[in-house]
Amino acid sequence: MISFDDFAADQVPRVRYLDLLARVVAYIDSHLADPLDGDVLADQAAMSRFHFQRIFRAYFGTTVAGYVTWRRLRRACDLLAADDACVLDVALAVGYDSSQALSKAMRRELDTTPSAVRAGAEPGWQRLFDRRSAPPTSVNDQPLNPLLLDVAELSVLTATGRGMEGGSMFGAAERAFAELMPVIEAAALKSRARSWIGIVPDEPQGPEDERMRLLIGAIFDHSLSDREGLCTRPPCPVTGTMAWHRLPAGRYAVFTHLGTYRRLHLTWLAIYRDWLPATGYALRDAPPFEHYLCDPLTTAPEQQRADLYIPLQ
Repeated sequence: MISFDDFAADQVPRVRYLDLLARVVAYIDSHLADPLDGDVLADQAAMSRFHFQRIFRAYFGTTVAGYVTWRRLRRACDLLAADDACVLDVALAVGYDSSQALSKAMRRELDTTPSAVRAGAEPGWQRLFDRRSAPPTSVNDQPLNPLLLDVAELSVLTATGRGMEGGSMFGAAERAFAELMPVIEAAALKSRARSWIGIVPDEPQGPEDERMRLLIGAIFDHSLSDREGLCTRPPCPVTGTMAWHRLPAGRYAVFTHLGTYRRLHLTWLAIYRDWLPATGYALRDAPPFEHYLCDPLTTAPEQQRADLYIPLQ
């Protein structure tokens, strides 16, 4: 275990994240007619797909998809206002495969149409920004003083909950836990579930993203907080959304969140927005996760505690 004060002396690779993101933004603007999904852009940034979208959102205040949509529609509106090119040509130039697809995107995101923009109407840019921006946040009040830990490979039995509400995944966590716990209890494995974690595989497309996933998982026979016990994979029925997942061994920066779990997303945002660019540490191609250190149903919100694990190279 290495303290935060020892980071400067430790051999951890460094990255200039702003330079990488500037390269991605330039690539987007010069390739609006091409496919621009998260994997393509993560490759351009030379970043892990697990972290690229979180870093992008922390810097720009919007999702990758939201930024790409804004740039495409901004260019489309400029072209429509500048000359009399047909709508299909404009659509193809900014990455839409038909005039109907462009018109649909403009109505959904800007509450306008190509003909209205061509006639001089001002698009509803604020509508797009409100739909696509990161969830509103208050100032993070958590200290960002991580420890460095080397963690062995982990096998995790998970269930999946969906739905972000007001920027929080608390409801999704409750639904996933309600699916997972009865199966573990029926298999007489509750006493062996020594660590409970959450993994967020998706990047939210807004503060009310009903498709956003949260995986709640149990680690058997190994305590993350005590760092003892050999992780096992006991026989257990796998039903519904349940699945086994493997978290690879490696080094993590571990942050402690104090207070209600409903504000966990603020600590994650601060890590990616403030701590990561300030330190420049390179991230490993593995998912981050959160380790729950108490039961939120029986612990007062102000006394809740969790550790947040960020994988480092």
